[in-house]
Amino acid sequence: MQIDIKGKINEKKLAYSNTLLPLFEAIVNSIQAIEEDSATENGIIEVDIGRSAQKELELSENEKLPEIIDFVVKDNGIGFTEDNYDSFNYAHSTYKYAKGGKGIGRFTWLRAFRKAEIESRFKENENWNLRKFRFEPTKKGIENHSLEQVNSTQERYTIVALRGLKQDYRKWCNNNPEDIALKIIEHTFVYFLNENCPRILINDLGKTIVVNDLFKLFTKGQVKSKKIKIRNNQFDLSIVKLYSNKVDNKIHYCANTREVTFDKISVDIPEMDNFLYDKEGNPFSISVYVEGDFLDNNVNDERTSISFSKGDVEFPDETSQEELRTTITNLIQTEFQDQIEKLSEKRFTKVREFVAQHPRYKQLLKYKSTQIKKIPSTLNEEKMEIELFKIQQELELEVKKEANQILKFIDNEDDRENFAQQHQEIYSKIIEVGNSKLSEYVIHRKLVLDLFEKFLKTKAPEKAVHSLVFPLQTLSDEIGFEDHNLWMIDEKLSYHKYLASDKKFKKIKPLESESDERPDLIVFNKPFAFSNDEKPYESIVIIEFKRPMRDDYSEKENPISQINRYAREVINGEAKDKNKREFDLRPNTPIYAYIVCDLTKKLKASAQDAGYKLLPSGDGYFFFNDNYNMYVEIMSFDKVLKDSKERNRVLFEKLNL
Repeated sequence: MQIDIKGKINEKKLAYSNTLLPLFEAIVNSIQAIEEDSATENGIIEVDIGRSAQKELELSENEKLPEIIDFVVKDNGIGFTEDNYDSFNYAHSTYKYAKGGKGIGRFTWLRAFRKAEIESRFKENENWNLRKFRFEPTKKGIENHSLEQVNSTQERYTIVALRGLKQDYRKWCNNNPEDIALKIIEHTFVYFLNENCPRILINDLGKTIVVNDLFKLFTKGQVKSKKIKIRNNQFDLSIVKLYSNKVDNKIHYCANTREVTFDKISVDIPEMDNFLYDKEGNPFSISVYVEGDFLDNNVNDERTSISFSKGDVEFPDETSQEELRTTITNLIQTEFQDQIEKLSEKRFTKVREFVAQHPRYKQLLKYKSTQIKKIPSTLNEEKMEIELFKIQQELELEVKKEANQILKFIDNEDDRENFAQQHQEIYSKIIEVGNSKLSEYVIHRKLVLDLFEKFLKTKAPEKAVHSLVFPLQTLSDEIGFEDHNLWMIDEKLSYHKYLASDKKFKKIKPLESESDERPDLIVFNKPFAFSNDEKPYESIVIIEFKRPMRDDYSEKENPISQINRYAREVINGEAKDKNKREFDLRPNTPIYAYIVCDLTKKLKASAQDAGYKLLPSGDGYFFFNDNYNMYVEIMSFDKVLKDSKERNRVLFEKLNL
């Protein structure tokens, strides 16, 4: 039965993540050829990198390596003898079955490259021969085959030139020769453990990398062998300390001495998203290479995946990837306990430092420590808060469910006496989770008051003070409860129906006005209860801010005159209820006005001339205007600061603020 080689190549696409697989296949073929027979003691494999002639320039104008288009692999192994050539001619050849050969590795060449050119000089039957042919995506596959005797030249070599990396694979191909060397080590790691491993060289742009030396440099001989058993399946582990400049903590699953796939160790040990450190303080990663009959027997033909058991494992000869990974990571946890604990402490320290500034997450350290350990230590503060917020939401949902259960329990009169004793732990949990949010908000208030105090000392502009209390040019519907600080004036102001900040009267929805005057803040308070006869506003609040230490008021800018004008505009304007029906505000609706400023000589004189009375505390004035049904209070900045601190004093003391 014949096989259409072109059809065989086209039946599967090579994943972009496996762009270097054709190179690995060629190198492993060379290693196996050297194992059969070598012209030198350990054998030599050279990999020449071919790049495009046109060089690319990055936007930074730093020169970038031209893209790779060819790999040429040369070895001094046994060569393309008749048996080897015959095996190459058969798909799924069993010639290398004992070495794990699937007989289709060469097809990956043509899934990523346009063609492969093969030239082999070898000795067979006492004669030296030269064989040449091309492997192309044609029906036959082998083209332009030739074989001749060359007894005059007794040099043994085989060259496999992978030509023309296809355009869509080029951007996925590692471009740096050292990165390629590390990938070769990863894929063929088990071979490097053998003292007879061939010497592998990479030649690129006039420079040579000896991959074996790189292997020794990065591992420093730090390879430990272990065995594990999962039911009837035994696995051999090579645990390596990898001294490279990149964090690379992985479990590599190998089949027939080659890496097939991998897991990140950080899946089970989150701390290992970073370097570990040896006794000398040198950073290293952990690479674990896993071998075993189970992996050899369950690898696919292309060696790109392993068929692990899925779900609950029922039979003694089965193994799932998760249980194999978990068994290995448990072993790593034991082997590197000290280093991992140091990383864990470092991670927790970083989280604790963050939580110290954001106490709403404090309870997570107690109730969600396992989840916190999984937060990568490399996250910046913004991303760390996102992760903590997710865990916080999970905890709050958990507490809500537990609280509902407790409420049901309390409804039972017979069990009430036992509640405190039996449910003290969950009760404390509910309190702590609730208090964490309060702590965050209390600290927010402390920072706001610190900033406000700084404004007063530096004579900040009026807009700065205004914005601190409520953002300029906004409406209450546009911002959240925690985005303003009305509590500095009066806690009750936070619970209003409608608020306009620095908006012209003609832009304020509850009023019909043509005035261009612009009150700093106007608040329409909702009533405690509605009835058909009641008006929709319990009261109206007007707030006017003045720049700290200002004492140059004109008649128009005098805050007492301003407040009176605003009150007249409110009263004389056409107010509307929830059904957009007009009504008269004058008889029923109280107006509260606050003037927030410094009590300068000129302002004090204006207040006294207008009949204002000094507050008992001496740091402000008050007045009731019968004409407008309006209570006015002139509050000094110092009074606002002092009263705000006093209202929050108990909370600040509880948090040692």
